[in-house]
Amino acid sequence: MTRLTWLGVLLALGCGRLSTPDRAPDEGPREATLFVFSDLRGTLKPCGCSPDLRRGGVDRVAEVLRLARASAAGAPVLHAGDLLLDDEGIPDFLRPQIDAKTTAVGEALRFMGVAAATVGPSDLQQPEWLAKALPGVGIPIIVTNPPPTAPWVAGTRRSIVLDVRGVKVGVLGLIPEASGGSPPGPAARAEADALRQGGAVLIVALSSLGLRGAKRTLREGLGVDVLVAAGQGLDAIVSDEVEPLGPGGAPTYLVQSFVQGGQVGRLEVVMTGGPLAAEFPGEPAPKGSSTLRWSLTPVGWDLPREPTIASLMDRFDADLEQINMATASDPVPPAAGEAGYVGVEKCLECHEETRAFWEKDRHHDAWETIVEDKKTFDIYCVSCHVTGFMRPGGSSIKKLDGLHDVQCESCHGPGSLHAESSEAAHIQREVPESTCRTCHNPKHSTRFDYDAYKKRLLVPGHGLGD
Repeated sequence: MTRLTWLGVLLALGCGRLSTPDRAPDEGPREATLFVFSDLRGTLKPCGCSPDLRRGGVDRVAEVLRLARASAAGAPVLHAGDLLLDDEGIPDFLRPQIDAKTTAVGEALRFMGVAAATVGPSDLQQPEWLAKALPGVGIPIIVTNPPPTAPWVAGTRRSIVLDVRGVKVGVLGLIPEASGGSPPGPAARAEADALRQGGAVLIVALSSLGLRGAKRTLREGLGVDVLVAAGQGLDAIVSDEVEPLGPGGAPTYLVQSFVQGGQVGRLEVVMTGGPLAAEFPGEPAPKGSSTLRWSLTPVGWDLPREPTIASLMDRFDADLEQINMATASDPVPPAAGEAGYVGVEKCLECHEETRAFWEKDRHHDAWETIVEDKKTFDIYCVSCHVTGFMRPGGSSIKKLDGLHDVQCESCHGPGSLHAESSEAAHIQREVPESTCRTCHNPKHSTRFDYDAYKKRLLVPGHGLGD
């Protein structure tokens, strides 16, 4: 059965939640547009180290919204999923940088006119920090199924009602039970009922349940019209389809958008008083229904940067020097009898045959790439573009000392003992996949294949024939 036929059956049965009983007969259809993006994760701009990650960023999200609002003036913006943090949490040495970035993210969200957002599992790993951070973000944070007691709940609301060109839109926010939330189904149904009794005619749920979690919850019935399925990983395959889910005759329509602001979704609803039905390309909604249209705009780096947000981001990058240098320390020295880092030139004293390969390898220019991007004081970037970062006897933001770039010891471990003795037992010859995955992970290197990449490194003088 096609989607159109399936929806027609629902209409024939007289099913559907969405209705506007108080609408005057001659009032005519009412139209509402909302914009949605997902899983910002506190990212002003994705690293872009992999071509697949050269999308998103608040500067270009803001530009997409600016252009879109030419045909939808005043349309509210919603954010679903992890808002302020990624899954690494907040290591102590990153706290000053993350606090500063959170301030910048809040400023960007307010400039873009974000009317409501929810949080997600990564945010909820740091409840004490979140309690202090949320008020400073300065936008409504919606969590419909909060834990019974948590320090951050005071900074949230269970729902919000937006007036979008005369259409009352209720907004919920759902977090996973595994992150401390109460069961999302009962909480959503109760809040949606209360919103409808208060006059809301469209209910949108911002979810950080993940795609599977959202579908599982929807099959139980949520009582909402649209659910934005966020809380996905960076390697998620995101669909632009609208999927009807739920028991009975009134489905909830599930939609998605890519993480870190990689896409901006546009939700358009035309209210006629009839039940809600999704309209698909080449498949118009059944006659007499209220219609829902969903579209995604990719946020590629070929787009211009919105000037105000671009200035904010450039200021943040410039401020990182003062922020991180104020708290930076030298790495701890190696323990007695343990190796420290000596740098590539010391390695090449005995391995001169490797020099030609090293000087042409992309790891050789790792530092230069962040110099070009003005990221040399961004700990997230520096940690993967130098050697031995924050390791005993290695490098730090304030102490590089010949350890720029991804050098020999990034893979083979600290080499001081090997340099002194030339004994193979004092160096790691075989490089396990886990070493590469420290930086070649989904956040930075979506196309990484250990076996394929390893073959590129096995050349005369470097692994081949040794």
